[in-house]
Amino acid sequence: SERIGPVLSPRFARFESLRDAPAAALLRESLLQTTSRPQAWPSWAQHNGIDPRSLRYGQGFEHLYYLLEAAVAGLGIAIAPEPLVIDDLKAGRLAAPWGFSETPAQLALWVPRRAADGRARQLAQWLKNELKRSEDPIRI
Repeated sequence: SERIGPVLSPRFARFESLRDAPAAALLRESLLQTTSRPQAWPSWAQHNGIDPRSLRYGQGFEHLYYLLEAAVAGLGIAIAPEPLVIDDLKAGRLAAPWGFSETPAQLALWVPRRAADGRARQLAQWLKNELKRSEDPIRI
């Protein structure tokens, strides 16, 4: 499963008032979103007892990377998978005041049968090893 959660920069204008606020405070904010993960905010909201229809969306981005860069720049509140923001959290570039929630999303590596040679197996093993080394407990 995947863990996602809202993240924002300490540079965000209302960071101080939001960092200790309940998750419902997000209903007053325009939330950054990405077209590649349209269900991220609704899934998180539902998991946290918030009616997804109450969310207000702001600027959208085509790629998750752009969304995260906008959040780091202080342009708003984004939602992201925990492993993708862990370095920014540790460095203080982002904060996750409301934590992360489990989602039913799955990670998968699909290798066509004709490509199932030694290199594909090596890649699969490397990915498994990297996920196991991660501080975030990811089930393999």
